[in-house]
Amino acid sequence: MCGFPQGRPGGFFVSKKVSGISVSAMSRGGIIALGLISLSQECAAVLTDNLTIGNAKAISLGHAVTADPPGIDSIHYNPAGLSRLKGRQTQYKLITGTFDVELEFGDSIPKVQTFLDNKENSGSFPDGYFDDEAKNTTSKTEGATLMLPFVGMTDLPMLIGPMGGSSYTPPMGGLTFATNVYAPLAVGFNRAADDPGRFIGERLSLFKLTYFAPSFAYQVNDSLSIGASMNFSYAGVGLDLTFRGPHSGIVGLTEMQQGICNVEGEPIINLCGSNLGLYDELGELSVEVEDPLTVGFNLGALWSPVEWLTLGLVYQSPVSMEMEGEFTWKSAEVWTSLINPLIDEPVFGATNNLLGLLGWSLPEGKANHEGKAKLDMEMPEHYAVGFSVMLTPSLKVNMDYKFTAWSAWPELPIEFSEPIDVLRIAEIIQPDVATRQSVAFPFGLEDSWNYALGIEYQFSDSLALRMGYEPRASSVPKESETPLLPIGDGTLYGLGFAYQWDSDSILDVGIGYLKTEVDMKGGESRLGNSTDPTLVIYNPYPGTDITARMNTFLFELSYHTKQ
Repeated sequence: MCGFPQGRPGGFFVSKKVSGISVSAMSRGGIIALGLISLSQECAAVLTDNLTIGNAKAISLGHAVTADPPGIDSIHYNPAGLSRLKGRQTQYKLITGTFDVELEFGDSIPKVQTFLDNKENSGSFPDGYFDDEAKNTTSKTEGATLMLPFVGMTDLPMLIGPMGGSSYTPPMGGLTFATNVYAPLAVGFNRAADDPGRFIGERLSLFKLTYFAPSFAYQVNDSLSIGASMNFSYAGVGLDLTFRGPHSGIVGLTEMQQGICNVEGEPIINLCGSNLGLYDELGELSVEVEDPLTVGFNLGALWSPVEWLTLGLVYQSPVSMEMEGEFTWKSAEVWTSLINPLIDEPVFGATNNLLGLLGWSLPEGKANHEGKAKLDMEMPEHYAVGFSVMLTPSLKVNMDYKFTAWSAWPELPIEFSEPIDVLRIAEIIQPDVATRQSVAFPFGLEDSWNYALGIEYQFSDSLALRMGYEPRASSVPKESETPLLPIGDGTLYGLGFAYQWDSDSILDVGIGYLKTEVDMKGGESRLGNSTDPTLVIYNPYPGTDITARMNTFLFELSYHTKQ
């Protein structure tokens, strides 16, 4: 018999000769061909699904493991797979890697550049007024940032994290119990303080860590097993944003200033305190929120009608994340210098009273705001079906078809306990996404479908080689593409191997590489470079062409031992 014994920690599906049944390799290949045909349609696929779970087998097989679940990490991929584990088993994991984001800023589109040139040539604006530090530059992230429990946002040179779990099957058999530590979501980056990309995020982290996952699997009969897990997790989101708003209204404000302040005598309104440049920083927003306890569950099933074929099914429930924390807003001096002289002006007061009748108000010129922040989100539900076919005693092919309800993330909605000056203006222009005490950054994600393909070759009794392929078309539709989360179409390539040290220990090693690129012509991104004057949340690069690239490299190692 070739391969590792079934039930060993590596979770290998073992091929045996099928007595009394005549099945050709061609018929097994027909199952794969049928799967490829059914999955060949274009799919709007994943955001960051499974990338940071930390299982070496899964990433090397392109995450096509629903019907071939990997050891104790079956808790996530398909809890029914725990039924393959016998006795006491322990898994230690290490994940490390990089998520590098590069933003290339180009020229302004013709209609925007013509507007700017005409205004600049009018001679009515101060020198340097139209100088945009981001134009024709490149932004690069410097490392990873994670929103860690008890610590908050933490910068790291790269993503790194040790994790692990354990399982136990009582002597009477039938039931297997397990728990695990893993990260279903770990996305984060940081940029230098003078990086031109800081206006879409100097630091960002979306993090979910499952720290306790009581699970079980039950072997119903020789061909069927079922499983379930409860997942208790930490969720955290952090954002540092240098805020600017090069809106056409600022150009109009400056023209008004020039008309009022460049005449002899006392101006009719004190607008001469500060010249607000078109691309000036308006302030800095910092938010850190977390939910130390979120609860979800996974359900799974495995069915092997014949020894060479296994079918798998998993459902992962949605998880409500009601995060709370703190925020700070530091107004730029150019902003307070403009607003504070206006506050005692009769015209300013009368305008403020009129706006008050509509529930609005003008800025108060406060230098700093701080208080509590709240962010409610939902980790979306997920389904996957898959099959695993032994084409020969040494060659196994896995295929998965998956669905994730990413439409549960239409926006990133943040509520503040105190009003923020700049948002007083935003709520007048764009009340559907902003009030003086809240802002919603629009994501507009779509539900996603994708498939994955994995191949495993049993090179020898102690060594198995793996490779995987997972096309990941973006969950972000064209109209919602944003440099904040520049995740476009891409393909995950996985490679790895499993080595059996002895009868009770297996080492799994896997690497994954994913590269995506998104081109956002000036005016195309609703959250980035739109020229629509009603979209003040949030477009720091209006009319500027942006090309965003993300390179992801992951190295994952698992050591699985039976005690």
